Amino acid sequence: MQDCLPFERGRHAILSLALGLSCAALTGGCASSGSGGGAEGDVSERMSIEVKYSDSMHRCSRVSPEIVVRDIPANTDEFVVRLIEDDAQERFCGGGSWRNDGSGIIPEGALTQHYQGPCPPAGRTRSYHYVVSAMENGNPQPLMVRVFSVTPE
Repeated sequence: MQDCLPFERGRHAILSLALGLSCAALTGGCASSGSGGGAEGDVSERMSIEVKYSDSMHRCSRVSPEIVVRDIPANTDEFVVRLIEDDAQERFCGGGSWRNDGSGIIPEGALTQHYQGPCPPAGRTRSYHYVVSAMENGNPQPLMVRVFSVTPE
């Protein structure tokens, strides 16, 4: 059963938008790691995410995996997470938001907004992208956006 919702826009639109907003907001454009718009060692330039995805535990599941966010930008109040399926047409597979408690951990099962874990058709490969945005209250533009990709078979 396919619970992901198709995007109305072209292929890679949401990923391009998320990465473009992040680059434009922080550096005035994209630069290679370690150079460009931020000061050396700027935490916002280094934010990273790790999705503790388990094919046996989270495939086709309504239970989201644990997500660890490191080097969180200052003033981050919450994380907004979206799961996108990348096929001939991008599909939104749900997500949610999690209040930043300083630990950098979005617990397993925390994504509750129509979440449906990666679920490609049997015998086929699809790419999925967890898009994590660090958000500050009152600011509609993310402080930083990172993408973590998984390709279950």
